[in-house]
Amino acid sequence: MGWIECAMVFLVAFAVTYVMVPVSKRIAKLVGAIDYPSNRRVNTEPVPRCGGIAMYLGLLAGVFTVFLGLRFFGWELNDLYMLTDVNYIVLYLGVTIVFTVGLVDDITQLPPMAKFIGQIAGSLVVVLSGVTIGTVRMAVTGEYIELGWLDYPLSVLYLVVFINITNLIDGLDGLASGLVAIVSSGLLYLVLMRGSMTLAFVCVSLIAVCLAFLRFNFFPASFFMGDSGSMLLGLVVGIISVVGVARTQGFVIMLVPLAIAGVPVLDTMSAIVRRLRGHQSIGQADLNHLHHRLMRAGLSQKRSVAVLWLCTAVLVVVGCLISNYSGPVRWAIFLVLFVVVFVVIWHFGLFKPVLKHHYENRGRVGPRRPHKKK
Repeated sequence: MGWIECAMVFLVAFAVTYVMVPVSKRIAKLVGAIDYPSNRRVNTEPVPRCGGIAMYLGLLAGVFTVFLGLRFFGWELNDLYMLTDVNYIVLYLGVTIVFTVGLVDDITQLPPMAKFIGQIAGSLVVVLSGVTIGTVRMAVTGEYIELGWLDYPLSVLYLVVFINITNLIDGLDGLASGLVAIVSSGLLYLVLMRGSMTLAFVCVSLIAVCLAFLRFNFFPASFFMGDSGSMLLGLVVGIISVVGVARTQGFVIMLVPLAIAGVPVLDTMSAIVRRLRGHQSIGQADLNHLHHRLMRAGLSQKRSVAVLWLCTAVLVVVGCLISNYSGPVRWAIFLVLFVVVFVVIWHFGLFKPVLKHHYENRGRVGPRRPHKKK
């Protein structure tokens, strides 16, 4: 990948996103897509959403720049790993479906189940375009195993997971856009090491879009990306992870994108467990996310975001190290990562409601009842 071409794609994606933010903001106000202050939100003033419109157009502009360069200006990708089996028209349709579902939710606030079905539908179209895991290399024998009929459901699940971890982490000004930019930088390194120039340009476009939007989204935010933005970013990160990292790689390497995105993954896991144990809908918002706990611990919004950005940057470095080593060294890195994650869980009490529920009812018989306060 030439640095000049890379810079051009970055500048185009950045400029289009930056210019389209004010336009998207006017659209949001026109359709009434406004986040008003409430007990479930941290903003104290009404803030328009639908920032995903600017992000969607910025990504399209970046990808279209690559197309124009290849078609008319003699650009050469020289992909070592060719994506010849992907139907890009169908892929574009799947991405657009997920973006549209998020946009409708920004305007009308869809029921959680309807939004989830839309995520599955869009992800399924993406998978039908050829974006699938395909084969997995066994960690012990090194053999490649075809997933067969499991390929489609596992690939859809993989994409839906990334859509939701980005969607759920979008709770503080600038948090999601900054995290995705950092994660995309790690993925850029991984796809370059594998020789996928096409995906490298997508990563560059994604980083540019996030940084451009961050200008309007950092505290105090004047514009929110909304579900149209967070779901779009999550899907694109998932696509890069599937095609550029997970496909034909060992099981351990398949986990690298999840390790890189460890902060939102951990936060999402704790939210799901917390809501299931509380007999609540998984899609129901609350104020017990990791960023909320940091703020209750006394950190400001800016510092809470900075802490989570730093944690993500560390995980990106660890993820890249895992991909560069094999054997005992790789497992040693995983062990250290596991210990660090356990310490974070314990320190911030991410699963404290679950443990408290278990121990307060231990040894009792009959229906579970709330613990009486003394």
